[in-house]
Amino acid sequence: MKVSVILPVYNGAGTLKETLDSLVNQTYQDFELLACIDGTKDASKDILEQYRNRFKVLRILENTTNRGLGPTMNRLVTETQGEYLAIAEQDDYYYPERLALQVAVLDKQPKVGMVSGIAEFWDGERVTMQFPGLLVHGGQYPEGEAMFLLNYRKQLKVANSCMMFRKSVHIENGLYFTQHHPSIGVDWTYVLRFSLVSRVYGLHQVLVRLDRRQNRTSVTTKTEQMFKGSRELLRSFAYEYPELISKKDFNYAMRGQLSKEVNHLSGLRFVFVSLFYVFRYPFDTRFRQSLLKRIKIKLNKISV
Repeated sequence: MKVSVILPVYNGAGTLKETLDSLVNQTYQDFELLACIDGTKDASKDILEQYRNRFKVLRILENTTNRGLGPTMNRLVTETQGEYLAIAEQDDYYYPERLALQVAVLDKQPKVGMVSGIAEFWDGERVTMQFPGLLVHGGQYPEGEAMFLLNYRKQLKVANSCMMFRKSVHIENGLYFTQHHPSIGVDWTYVLRFSLVSRVYGLHQVLVRLDRRQNRTSVTTKTEQMFKGSRELLRSFAYEYPELISKKDFNYAMRGQLSKEVNHLSGLRFVFVSLFYVFRYPFDTRFRQSLLKRIKIKLNKISV
């Protein structure tokens, strides 16, 4: 088949059905689905088996022990037979045209190695935001080193849960999904390296709805682990690519990560820590902007 959809599964029983239904309903049907259960013993395998006859090809792999996202992704890629590989996640909903739109880009533009699109964040009742803003506002990704620096300085600007890439680019350039950074860092690392060897293209359509309900148990909700991994990623890439990442770039990226961490604080602690960094980094407006935004939200609630 032309497309292989790869689906890592870790304790996915609570959300897996909606993801599978959205893949069943894709307008583009020439794909195989490969799922890998990463060492968990919930009902995920039973749910997958129920969909055995609803896909042209469904293959279920299992890790005997929990190996983590990176190794699981690498195993899935190795087992694929498709020319194009599409990433899916166990708690996201994919709009029907997702695969068709991405295949059309890769078919028509041989220099494009990866294509993603817009993701919307859903809190269980409504869409709270869309990502990335660059595509939402009609822009397009830069190429090569400019794309690398965009995703290093301002963190991952590609909707990782709906990426599709050419397997040939992955193999010929020795790419892999790392196990050294948790959660989003796995995809962030991959996109950084991918951007240096092939073009990344962004569709201006919403391809995926991300489940961001408060009761989620996804690894992306483990904020301290995620923050620690992001800081380490920024440091390790600065060592690995000194010819591309200047000290100025590194400092800008680290302050951006620090600003992200401050935004997870609440109450007076958020105010005091924000003020500290506003005075420490007076020329970096991100701390000031987040503080003013939080004050504005608070005042609006009071006025209501």
